[in-house]
Amino acid sequence: MPTVLSQQRASRTVVLATIVVGLFVGPWAPGQSAGRAIFVANNGNLEGSVTAFTVNADGTLTLVNRIVTGSRPNMTVPCPGCNPYEISITPNGRYLVTGHASTNDPYEQLTFFEIAGDASIEQIADFSVVGTPMDVVWITDERLAATRTDVTPNQVVIWEFDPVFQTLTEIDAKNVGTFSTYLALDPSRKYLYVNDSGSASTLRAFAINPDGTLTQIDAEATGPYYNLELTVSPDGTKLYAAGGITHVLLGFHVAPDGTLASMAGSPFPEFGSSPSNVAVSTDNQYLLVGHGTDATVRTASINQATGGLTYTGHMFDVGLQGTLGDVQRLDNLFFVTDNSTAIDGIMGVYSFTLHANGSFTQNGPITWTNGIAPRTIAVWKPAVLPGDLNCDGDIDFGDINPFVLYLSNFAAWQAAYEGCPATNGDINGDGLYPDFGDINPFVALLSGG
Repeated sequence: MPTVLSQQRASRTVVLATIVVGLFVGPWAPGQSAGRAIFVANNGNLEGSVTAFTVNADGTLTLVNRIVTGSRPNMTVPCPGCNPYEISITPNGRYLVTGHASTNDPYEQLTFFEIAGDASIEQIADFSVVGTPMDVVWITDERLAATRTDVTPNQVVIWEFDPVFQTLTEIDAKNVGTFSTYLALDPSRKYLYVNDSGSASTLRAFAINPDGTLTQIDAEATGPYYNLELTVSPDGTKLYAAGGITHVLLGFHVAPDGTLASMAGSPFPEFGSSPSNVAVSTDNQYLLVGHGTDATVRTASINQATGGLTYTGHMFDVGLQGTLGDVQRLDNLFFVTDNSTAIDGIMGVYSFTLHANGSFTQNGPITWTNGIAPRTIAVWKPAVLPGDLNCDGDIDFGDINPFVLYLSNFAAWQAAYEGCPATNGDINGDGLYPDFGDINPFVALLSGG
């Protein structure tokens, strides 16, 4: 429990404020959500958009805001056809990117958003790019990978984004087949995996070099089976691919050098109809599978030694064929989009709590995104960072005034930096906060001691 500041402690705050006098910094501009959040790309044809939600303690969602892609102060109308298809968030939680898939051949769009501390988003840049970026994933806070699907052969491209000067620079491009639409990154961010579900279905692995270029290190033929959406387990040891209308799930062991080896028993038979989306639970115990034909999400337990899959029997039916858009995990939660009002008259995002036996419970009713055809989801969870009292992801002079407020008026600090973990102020790790025993450790952090 937080301790109550005594008059003596309050007076000591003045001492701290005196120590740091002259180091005043400006207003809070966090550049990442202070609490858990999800962001949904709505694939509307004439009014594509991105919706931001905060994730409540009980797993339910609270709408923050929605931005129509293409709508910025210097634009008078939404961008017709610029419907966002895939979405990704930077490792530090500062920026979102959406790739678009429409009929604007040969050019498509990459759109960038900045995230505030309350999880609200603002569009800050958009770029026309050659080929359709059917999938996008940040590999660092400045570099992202995207598919280039409408060229022959298809390519995976590495871009560098500068948010200050709002430039997008191509660093590298590698040929990857005839129909490459999905990417996956391993947890170390050293290896990138690219699907090809064309005539010669192949799953490729690339090492990511320090300069952002790619080196192909493996290519695994998947024979007559599609490898569509890809996911790497949080522990980095397993990769699964959805087989779509070839009605299988593919499994691979991931070696320490990023190369792949097919699991015994792979391809695994489907336990729904036409697997389309895959995600491994945060504890590595379950594969979450969304299906295209029957629009169900189902769970399968993962054999930790072999990677084999056993259907748990637990499922949820979203509705009409093709209406399940995405499945994404966050802690013990996972989220599923319903992209159509067909049959049941509802669409939006479902939230579920995943239990230890693979069963799951819905958290409240479906939440509308206020957008058309909600599809893909990006999730965010801030890390506990001792000394980061304004939750901008850095420990610097910008944390001085928040630290003074934290010690002198804890309630005011909570209101000013809503969602920022209070344990960020427990810098000496003794479990007491707010506490003046953290002053010297805080000063040491700022001085590099």
